[in-house]
Amino acid sequence: MSPSRRALLLLLCLGLLGCGRTAAPAPDLIVVNGLVWTGDRDRPEAEALAIRDGRIVAVGTTDTMRAMASPATRVIDVQGRRVVPGFNDAHWHLPLRRPIDLSGAGTVEEIQRRLAPARAGGASDAWVLGRGWGPTDFPGREPHRRVLDADFPARPVLLTDRDGHQVLVNGHVLALAGITRDTPDPPNGRIVRDATGEPTGLLQEAAMALAQRLLPAVTPDEADEAVLGELQQAAAFGLTSVQDASASDAGGLRVAAYQRAARAGTLPIRVRASMPFEKGVTAQRLAELVGLRDAHRDGWLSFGIVKGMLDGTVDAHTAAMLEPFADRPTESGLPMWDQASLNATVAAYDKAGLQVQLHAVGDRAVRMALDAYAHAARVNGTSGRRHRIEHVEVASAADLPRFRQLGVIASTQAMFASPDAVTLGNFAPALGPARASRADAFALFDEAGASQAFGSDYPVFTMEAMRGIHAAVTRQLPDGTPVGGWYPRNRIDVATALRHYTAGAAYASRDDHEKGTLAPGRMADFVVLSEDVLAIAPERLWAVKAMVTVVGGAVRKGGGDPPLKQGPRGGRPADR
Repeated sequence: MSPSRRALLLLLCLGLLGCGRTAAPAPDLIVVNGLVWTGDRDRPEAEALAIRDGRIVAVGTTDTMRAMASPATRVIDVQGRRVVPGFNDAHWHLPLRRPIDLSGAGTVEEIQRRLAPARAGGASDAWVLGRGWGPTDFPGREPHRRVLDADFPARPVLLTDRDGHQVLVNGHVLALAGITRDTPDPPNGRIVRDATGEPTGLLQEAAMALAQRLLPAVTPDEADEAVLGELQQAAAFGLTSVQDASASDAGGLRVAAYQRAARAGTLPIRVRASMPFEKGVTAQRLAELVGLRDAHRDGWLSFGIVKGMLDGTVDAHTAAMLEPFADRPTESGLPMWDQASLNATVAAYDKAGLQVQLHAVGDRAVRMALDAYAHAARVNGTSGRRHRIEHVEVASAADLPRFRQLGVIASTQAMFASPDAVTLGNFAPALGPARASRADAFALFDEAGASQAFGSDYPVFTMEAMRGIHAAVTRQLPDGTPVGGWYPRNRIDVATALRHYTAGAAYASRDDHEKGTLAPGRMADFVVLSEDVLAIAPERLWAVKAMVTVVGGAVRKGGGDPPLKQGPRGGRPADR
């Protein structure tokens, strides 16, 4: 064959046949004309995304993505709106019951008004359940059953505070539970009593179970309904993943409901669920937890983490503190573990390769958690476990550098910086100015080089991520109070808050290789926002909404016309 003929054949091969290479399949979905904040430090901004088989295949310009499309590709034109990685709530709870909302009530009279409809309906023995009250709703910050007894003399009433660490019950429930002046406090719990020794109806921490065990059991159908309803609401807020820190309820209802939904393919967003952190855990139990983790690898439902409680809350004065509370000089909280037992238990889970998350609010509890993690790394010779401390609301300044040194994640809640009436009227006075000035101080963790993951602690606060970002950035309420913000030195910027709610949360769940940023190969989890959060005034952040939520390339919320242009097929918006 002549050289000219060989050259011609080579050109035909390259130009027409691609030398035997076939073109890559077209994307299933492209998102164009956006302001894409990728979270990827190598390429932080882009215009468009291409998705195939649930993953991002390209990030770049609108023209480039359009050129990849086929007639079967779905197109969403976001018309210049901001696109960010899907929000990942690093500390979330699945509520299995639907209590009356008491949040922000402010007064006893308002609590009674909200409970009033329950007096008119329901069986005579039906429970009246509420949630969301704060100590500042009651005179002298002292909740008492007398506010319930007059309206509900023979109906059981149980009202959970907003943090979920204390309940107020009426006299009828005390009688049903057999709680009298002679009932001893259970381990890690407190039956609050008046000056004469009579129970006030306030049950804290482990004492809550004395009343809660009487509640009617939740059915599997109710648990299934809760899973789908709550996760659909999460998707509406732009959440594409939640990390359920509820551990396991007594009947295993949450885990079973999650597993049923996962098998049926009906989970609207991704879930990682904690299991209980148990003193004296056996080798058999550890093997079961490892097996549970390894059995769920599809990216929709995952395990491999255990949740433990080291103390309570500041509002209930049960957080374990190094020094007494400012407003109760004889009290310094309720630690739930001794150091030796904690060290041994953490080391057992660590050795099995399981991640540990420990609820620690007070500075004493935070130090105990750090000491236990240091012990586990030393005796096991392990590193990179990504153990976590949940809430870590009041950390000693001396302990902040230890987070980076030990590789411990600060799992913080953005909305906890919201200076509402309970924060200013109960939380801050309990701590005193010196400790309050470093409470929920996200900037201090960043400055110390700690890995930080944002969550909501829902249903303690709303799971709406943009409300949390507003609180972390402004340290104000939506109405702009307090002027100047609550300890404004602890503010962070919007991009940092976004990172904590996306890449930081993915790192905390050991999923940072799969999600948290928008880059080729990552899961196609993202949200289109109503406004450009990186350009608007921070005071407006609370009002920003999720317009479109995409999980694994599937639209879970929004995406229609109006307000966004959308071409179900054809590679172009339908009206162009």
